[in-house]
Amino acid sequence: MQAHWRWHRRGRRPPRRACKPDALIDWPISALDYELVDIFNWQEEAQNMYSQQELVRHLSVQKTQTIEEYIRKEKIQPDLVVKLSSCREFHFFKRDRVDEYSNKFGWTVITDSNKHELFMKMVREMRMDHSYKPVFIKAILKHADAKGRVNLSSIVTYFHDFYESRRAAGLVVEKANSIYAKDTYTDKESETTILSNPFKRFEDMQMVRHTKTLGIVEVDGAVWKNLAQEEKAEIERICDQKLAEYYGRW
Repeated sequence: MQAHWRWHRRGRRPPRRACKPDALIDWPISALDYELVDIFNWQEEAQNMYSQQELVRHLSVQKTQTIEEYIRKEKIQPDLVVKLSSCREFHFFKRDRVDEYSNKFGWTVITDSNKHELFMKMVREMRMDHSYKPVFIKAILKHADAKGRVNLSSIVTYFHDFYESRRAAGLVVEKANSIYAKDTYTDKESETTILSNPFKRFEDMQMVRHTKTLGIVEVDGAVWKNLAQEEKAEIERICDQKLAEYYGRW
């Protein structure tokens, strides 16, 4: 079914309908998903703006939902809103909003010069709803090559071995809503889980990227090249501590 949409811009009337090509729009759904939408004449106006997802990638916001919450509370007002339906819309922002929101809300602008520092801060202050983040980081530390690249399949195997070893030892595996709490799950299910959580949180801050065609997860060079051996050892200790604290809740 073809998507229906409405176009909104403050102080302007919706344009007449015309022939519309299709395009892929960057939208913060997951690391794997892009939404196919109709393109109208707002495309030219949006091309020099950041999408909501791109805005998040330039600011050390705790999570994508923070931006969405600020929009709902009208603390942040997008410069362009493209409505697909009554409950779904795309948000675009002028590029100078990065500095504006950084100054207004105390968020740090992410640059190559501070990515390493921000990554270490993320690890040290790691927040966890599941055990995935430290397991993900430990998988990277174990399997990454000299350039910080890891086969996604190796990460999937690491996750499988970690959770199945807990199951075999009679330990709590994960929350009931986790795929790893099930007796059976596929590698594809595990891959999807990893790429949506925890991968996406690190991707949002430009710390890692996923090359789908090659099946490679790569730590950003500005982070990986600056990680000293003692820092990698510290990260390993922090991950083990976070896992112990997480499972200590049961």
